[in-house]
Amino acid sequence: MRVTRNYRNGMLNFRKGNNSEVDSLVNTLRRNSARRRSNTLANILGGSSKSSALNSRFDTSKLYDRNFISSTEKPQKFYYDMQYHAKSVGEYAEALQSSSEDSKEESLYEKAKKSGSTDEIVSTIKSFVSQYNKMMEDLEESGSTSDSMLRIQFDSLARASEKELAATGVTKRSDGTLTIDEKKLEAASVDTLEKAWGSGFSTKAGAKAGTVEATAERNIEAEKSSIYSPFNRANLYGNSTRSSGNYFNSRR
Repeated sequence: MRVTRNYRNGMLNFRKGNNSEVDSLVNTLRRNSARRRSNTLANILGGSSKSSALNSRFDTSKLYDRNFISSTEKPQKFYYDMQYHAKSVGEYAEALQSSSEDSKEESLYEKAKKSGSTDEIVSTIKSFVSQYNKMMEDLEESGSTSDSMLRIQFDSLARASEKELAATGVTKRSDGTLTIDEKKLEAASVDTLEKAWGSGFSTKAGAKAGTVEATAERNIEAEKSSIYSPFNRANLYGNSTRSSGNYFNSRR
């Protein structure tokens, strides 16, 4: 009986020991698994595995910031804004042109000479500058090589007409946008305004804005077209007959 009791006690102790080792092993595996998941998430987000670092480096408030979105992920609204600003630049530039001999409508300058007031010209120039600056900001935010080149071309146009524009109180900033000295603009004569804005910079900038408008339109159409997504349930499980592209279609 003594041998049997010792054998039984030994077996019980062995099982307890094994259970303890198994529990220890399971806990270790769980910790390693959790650590791997944490490290993987940190690598994806580009931060530390610590929650504080993750929160500071992955700010979800930036997800809807236009500046935070890359050029290949810009939403339709961005391109609609760009299209509107560029179109407005073209329209204001056209309104500022001096009338040609075969034109049936009087130019703003001809009207100003008759009325003695330059208010309409001044108002149109202010509107042009406002939309021009917004268009330049759109080109900067776009991030594409072609839009960066357009921005450089606009900057070059403004630099070439710097003297004439300055005479009307409009100067170019270092970032390419324009600023207005309203008192100087309002005090400028009709002839001075026509020389600076009746042709030259505004005409060329208006024509170039047409390129920006067309580019924005193409990007809008690209956004509208259906792009395949492997996370779309319809693409995974359905047989849609609409033109949806394929898995290898890439975004702009």
